Amino acid sequence: MQFTFEPFEHQRTEWDISREEEMRAILWEQGTGKTKLTIDTAQWLYRQGLIDAVFVVAPNGVHTNWISKELPAHMPSDVPVQPFCYHSGKAGTKLHQAGQKLCLETPGLAFLAMSYNAFMTTKGKPYAKKFLEKRRCLFVLDEAHYIKAPSAKRTKTLLAASKYAPYRRVLTGTPVANGPLDVYTIMKFLQADFWHPHGFSAYAAFKHYFGVWRKATSGENGREYEYCVGYRNVDELNGILAPHVSRVTKEDALDLPPKLYSYRYFELTAEQEKMYEQIKEEFMLWLDSGELVTAQLAIVRLLRLQQITCGYLPVDPDEGVWHSFKTNPRLNALKDVCEGVAGKAIIWARFRRDIDSICEALGESAVRYDGGTSTEDRADAIERFQNGDAKWFVANPAAAGTGLTLHAATTVIYYSNSFKLTDRLQSEDRAHRIGQEHPVSYIDIVAPGSIDERITEALLKKNDIAQSVLGDEGREWLTSM
Repeated sequence: MQFTFEPFEHQRTEWDISREEEMRAILWEQGTGKTKLTIDTAQWLYRQGLIDAVFVVAPNGVHTNWISKELPAHMPSDVPVQPFCYHSGKAGTKLHQAGQKLCLETPGLAFLAMSYNAFMTTKGKPYAKKFLEKRRCLFVLDEAHYIKAPSAKRTKTLLAASKYAPYRRVLTGTPVANGPLDVYTIMKFLQADFWHPHGFSAYAAFKHYFGVWRKATSGENGREYEYCVGYRNVDELNGILAPHVSRVTKEDALDLPPKLYSYRYFELTAEQEKMYEQIKEEFMLWLDSGELVTAQLAIVRLLRLQQITCGYLPVDPDEGVWHSFKTNPRLNALKDVCEGVAGKAIIWARFRRDIDSICEALGESAVRYDGGTSTEDRADAIERFQNGDAKWFVANPAAAGTGLTLHAATTVIYYSNSFKLTDRLQSEDRAHRIGQEHPVSYIDIVAPGSIDERITEALLKKNDIAQSVLGDEGREWLTSM
């Protein structure tokens, strides 16, 4: 058995226990390595002749990360893997259809990644069914809390699809985000009749046995409804789950490195892509024009590309006139990331417009710290985050990147990056300071193949961006985006 990287102790322990189990719930906190565990499990099952495919369904952007980052990092080179990332927007193109066919029919280990939304499309659903029927699959639901609603169409469709796979895994760090009742659908995906031997033939019986419910009347139409006010028989529920579940927190995984880096991808809209390509082409013509190109001027042009990926573009910034795109997939990706965060998190954003949008989306559980925050409000923001009820610390690295201690956070999210290496290094250390008792996860939200990816890669390699955007190197930056 080969590993590209030797597993950490908690990963190896779980791998030894569950690598040939038909079903397993990996309820590990974000950053504790459940993706690597799953890829290590997949290569073992393939080497034993038990599977010839992996099918991962994940939130939009996360499915891209499986193919572009995680698989190359953790699948040994001697495994003949055929990866494919399904994109519903490209499903009708000849190139994408060729990729689908190759993944479906190529010998070796086929590895298909698809988003939850794509799985429900008119083209995605039949392709997924064909893949599950034709190949012997390890079927993986990443961020499996996406199927917590038993009556949802997506949940029912995925539960029905699970019967085609001989091996099944669910991965999530927040299995009980809204309480222990969420495990009902997770376990039904792993085994359709899981709850039957325990006396629960339907969700109604399950929720009333483990939940405490009250009745109320809607003020608008007088309709009566139930709402959950608490839980009971939780020890019994834990006993039912224990043989099939692995639970790891950052506190448990003492063998983890102090800093854990990952990407969360999102796709630009067609409107954004069109504007992005137009600005990029103008930039390249300018580089070729023979004019004097300084780092400062080049950075301004790159700034425009970054603003497009953030959902807007200045028309007349001096007059406060901006063009905002109809939808903001970056903000939607952040909301998805936040749903999977256990504990408190810092969210760094370069632009004030971003901070406005983030704070509006996250509501009263977020505090703000940027150039427009008063001294009094800054002190209150730190106190609420470190010792109070605030879950999100939304800040600009130029304002909050130095001097602050924010070790209440074990997750740091970069909604958008500054071009300055010092901003990145200083902002990373707000959570990673004396007093921090756990590893810290750093998540960069990026549009694949865009300036986001190039900036993040440069900063993580500790490169100075200002010196890498001129001449031939500048052209290489643009042509690779």
